[in-house]
Amino acid sequence: MSAADWRRLRRISQAFFLILFLGLSILTNARGQAATGAAPFFRLDPLLGLAALLAGRTWIAPAFLFLVTIFITLLFGRSWCGWFCPLGTLLEWIVPRKTRGKMMGRLEKWRLGKHLAWMAALGGALLGSAFYTFLDPLTLLNRAVASALFPALRHAVLQSEAWLYRFPLLWDALDAAHQAVIAPLFGSTPRYFGGALPVFLLLAGVIALNWIAERFWCRYLCPLGGLLGILSKFALLRREVDLETCTACAKCSRGCPTATIDSEDNFRSDPAECIVCLDCMADCPTGAVRFRWQIPGWRPAAWKDYDPGRRAALGALAAAAGTAALAGIDPVRQHPPANLMRPPGASQASIESLCVRCGECVRVCPTQGLQPSLFESGWHNLFTPRLAPRIGFCSYQCNACGQVCPSGAIPPLELAVKQSTPLGLVR
Repeated sequence: MSAADWRRLRRISQAFFLILFLGLSILTNARGQAATGAAPFFRLDPLLGLAALLAGRTWIAPAFLFLVTIFITLLFGRSWCGWFCPLGTLLEWIVPRKTRGKMMGRLEKWRLGKHLAWMAALGGALLGSAFYTFLDPLTLLNRAVASALFPALRHAVLQSEAWLYRFPLLWDALDAAHQAVIAPLFGSTPRYFGGALPVFLLLAGVIALNWIAERFWCRYLCPLGGLLGILSKFALLRREVDLETCTACAKCSRGCPTATIDSEDNFRSDPAECIVCLDCMADCPTGAVRFRWQIPGWRPAAWKDYDPGRRAALGALAAAAGTAALAGIDPVRQHPPANLMRPPGASQASIESLCVRCGECVRVCPTQGLQPSLFESGWHNLFTPRLAPRIGFCSYQCNACGQVCPSGAIPPLELAVKQSTPLGLVR
């Protein structure tokens, strides 16, 4: 295939996986229960998988799927970010023209930030805390869809429907649309989430960073991108430039979404920052850019100034240790609020160590009794699920939250076991 065909195929892949992710995130059956939700995506996430394994001190059966992503990365480099990541796709599509391919100059050392993030996440998991996983791109996007974007869409659609019912001529069409689409999609239970605004603002802030530089989040902050970037140093497929046919037109460096092509170094790129978008190959007028297998003669890619060293690793581990230590002296841990209830079968310890703050359980709860917590259970449990009976009861015939939990923080109880599991004490 030509370079243009490969680029077209990548864009199709991006659209497919974004639609699939959003579809799995919002679609539930008539009772508000889902077989898997977006769990397959979370189980392909190496950062979440490793964090769950380290924090839980046990092998979680579905978690082995993240090895697939690691294998693909060792073959093709950081292709997850350029071909599959739904948040990366949104950031690539929502970008002002003035920041496309923009180099950050002195801020290039900020690329170290994403490495500090993933090391802090895994270091915290090793110490029994999954706090830093709330920065994972999949959990960040899904949490916003579940707690803010989808409920806001539901409210807007129902309000528009109510306004249109003022016109009798539209009643038959509105009734048909409501029964065929609106009712099955949105259900009859109102969606209220106390943490919707901060969850939305976090996602909005990540997107707003695109106005500073294209894919700012991916370049400097994304912990999953940092972890996959380190693995990409060992990838077998890498970008190369034929200096004999290169005319130094700089089209590749101007169009690179992660600004990793260095015009001062013969237009070479860092495999840890290259997301295999293939735009440089398609834009090259002379065909000087190729992606080639490094066998024979394979060796790890060169280490850059912004790559993590011993000091960075020690700093990230110190931050993780400090976070765990400060969480340990939070009074909530010693004296939990009397009205703090967790999903059925989940304990405070399992939530703290295993919950990755993805929002899947909140999304599938048919009564909206599960809510994302803010500081009710301590800052170290930010965005973890809590049961709020004054908003919605725990349905006796539902065990959906445990079925969709990707990390095992909420155990997948059989319905009969769940029905006999106490949730809290009445007072």
